[in-house]
Amino acid sequence: MEASENLWIAVSIALAIGVIVGIVLAQVARRVSGTYSSATRTQLESLQLRFEDYQQEVSSHFKTTANLVAQLNRSHQEIQEHLSQGAVDLSPDDITRQRLLAALEDAPVSRARPNGDPLFDSLEPPRDYAPKGKGGPGTLSEEYGFKHKS
Repeated sequence: MEASENLWIAVSIALAIGVIVGIVLAQVARRVSGTYSSATRTQLESLQLRFEDYQQEVSSHFKTTANLVAQLNRSHQEIQEHLSQGAVDLSPDDITRQRLLAALEDAPVSRARPNGDPLFDSLEPPRDYAPKGKGGPGTLSEEYGFKHKS
């Protein structure tokens, strides 16, 4: 009987020591994870501030670009008006005036590179499929990629 009492006492002492060690380890783990979480939180806040600054810069960039494009359009319109007024004021006769005004209204947009080559080889939109090959079916064909058994 005395051996079983000693066994129960040893088990109780081991259980108490295990509970105390578990509590100590939990406190240490909480402190260590607390320092990591505060560092992580600080890093997250820093990244969030950088992202907000970046968003502000992008917004400012596009606002400035829109203002500059509007200013460019106004300048272009003012140049057209100046040229039209100059054609009216400086042309010697009515026929020349009409030709100058028509040339200003129908000014062609250059579609050539400085060396004279066309800017676009073709004005065809890009395709999202392959065109038909030499006599074979195109990729949108029902039979594309299938071999029929004879």
